[in-house]
Amino acid sequence: MSSKGYSTIQLLDQSDSDDEKIIVQKEKNHFEFQEFPHPVDILSETERGEIKSTTLEDSDDDEKDDKKELLKGTKKEPSFWTFEYYQAFFDVDTYQVLSRILHSVIPSYQNYLLTKIRPNPDLYGPFWICSTLVFTIAICGNLSSFFAAEGSLIHFKSDFQLVSLSACVIFSYGWVVPAISWGYLTWRGNPVGFSFLEIVCVYGYSLAIFIPISIMWVVPYDWLRWIFVAIGVLTSGSVLVRTFWTALQDESKKVAFLFVLAIIALHTILAVGFKLYFFKSIRYDVLYSQVVASVLPSKGNLNSHSTMKPNG
Repeated sequence: MSSKGYSTIQLLDQSDSDDEKIIVQKEKNHFEFQEFPHPVDILSETERGEIKSTTLEDSDDDEKDDKKELLKGTKKEPSFWTFEYYQAFFDVDTYQVLSRILHSVIPSYQNYLLTKIRPNPDLYGPFWICSTLVFTIAICGNLSSFFAAEGSLIHFKSDFQLVSLSACVIFSYGWVVPAISWGYLTWRGNPVGFSFLEIVCVYGYSLAIFIPISIMWVVPYDWLRWIFVAIGVLTSGSVLVRTFWTALQDESKKVAFLFVLAIIALHTILAVGFKLYFFKSIRYDVLYSQVVASVLPSKGNLNSHSTMKPNG
């Protein structure tokens, strides 16, 4: 037989009711709970004889620690204007950067963004690629002009404005064109979910091929320079086309073709602009100046002809 909050023990000798009442009363007193107005230290002895002390406040502290551990997964994101916000964009190692550079110049059937960039797009690689390309374009452009003017009547003078001009062109291409592409994809629904940072990352790495090509443009053969232009456009351009073609599968063939054509056209304009402006062949100007100098009379001959008097 059981009652609320306590238990009874039935004795073998049922006639002794007084003993049963005494035992029931002891069991009631044993299971009653008592309230303590203040935290009390409770000493307990373990099996090894060690004494531990616990307080009623320990449970509250444990609950607070558990809440802190649960909140670790929902850490507050840093503000847009803090350095911690941009720190995640540079969280890559050397192996990742080299792998992304290598696959940006080697055409593949795989989607470059989905297989190599996602889920960790970075700005470290694109920033240093663009910065390096700025200086290689400017330095090698001056070198090509120096070699072309060597041995001619033209006096070579280095043009430091090439640095600022190349920086404006390269960084504008690396940010404005991705912004336009991302805006168009967002307007069309962006079924693949390409983010602006991912597109910037793809375009930044696509410029890596032009760093060695800009060095090869120093070679004073115009036909060879045009071959390098074609190589740069085809290799990196095919990576861009393959990347964005996945996002255009739900579009009509006409719209997808026009978008891909615009990507190739802008990439070609950039490469051709590099060659025509920064690596323009001045050998034709040199030959023209040499021909003019050999045909036209010198200043002394002009004066002598002007002072000559006709006979008679």
